[in-house]
Amino acid sequence: MIQLIVSDMDGTLLNDSMEISSENIAAIKKVQAAGLEFVVATGRSIEEAQPILQAAGIKCRYITSNGAQIFDENGQNIFTVGIEKKKLALTMSILRHHQIYFELFTDHGGYTENIDDRIASVAHWLKSTSPNLSEAEAIEIAESHMATLPINFVADFKEVLENPEVTVLKIFAMGQIDDPALLLAKEELSQITNLSVTSSGANNIEVNHESAQKGRSLQKVTELLNLPLSNVAALGDNFNDMSMIEAAGVGIAMANAEAEVKAIAKYETVTNIDNGVAYAIDRILAEEWL
Repeated sequence: MIQLIVSDMDGTLLNDSMEISSENIAAIKKVQAAGLEFVVATGRSIEEAQPILQAAGIKCRYITSNGAQIFDENGQNIFTVGIEKKKLALTMSILRHHQIYFELFTDHGGYTENIDDRIASVAHWLKSTSPNLSEAEAIEIAESHMATLPINFVADFKEVLENPEVTVLKIFAMGQIDDPALLLAKEELSQITNLSVTSSGANNIEVNHESAQKGRSLQKVTELLNLPLSNVAALGDNFNDMSMIEAAGVGIAMANAEAEVKAIAKYETVTNIDNGVAYAIDRILAEEWL
């Protein structure tokens, strides 16, 4: 019996406009009314994720920054794991060598050294998660959603790294889809010990502490709630979702998911733009997907 449903955001819960559809909102509220837990597990920071759920009238727990942080339903942080300073320096050196744009996400928000590069990179990222978008549409959405994708500008990342009160949770690198430099950088980064190197789209690399994985943090949430992982359903579309889809008793891949994600999932729902979360929830509540 499913007691908890956990969902990724981009490419899963959100549509092409980076919004939660009315159908998905209604389905989530149906889940909560039935006494089941609903959890969001995202590569986004809490500052990026929570406003979208709040605007939809949904109060829930969050696993953010790919598992680097966990927040309860009241928004209180209950777990944080950051990247070690030496690993940060090495990661940044590799990305700069390959001339790849990247941002730092911390427990005090996100940081960039170039706002214009950020808008262009977010647009490319949107196209990677929603291939039906045109370049112009992606740029328009990236610009209009800067309020829900907050970022702080610094002239030099040293300002962040030298602040003893700031913990870097994730490095998010973005480039052109199928850029050979991304593949080379990802290969080099994967050789660094104690790091988790994954992606949430064809044009990005996400770097965390090795303990910051959605699957590991999902296990922490289930232990807190005294629920077995076998009674969890997890929905996702990309590589950074694989650990939680493997951990959950019922793994569900979006129709727009990467082939590797579909290969490990028990079920496949429809696409994110066709309200795939709602489709899956209906089958879970009807006890068709167990």
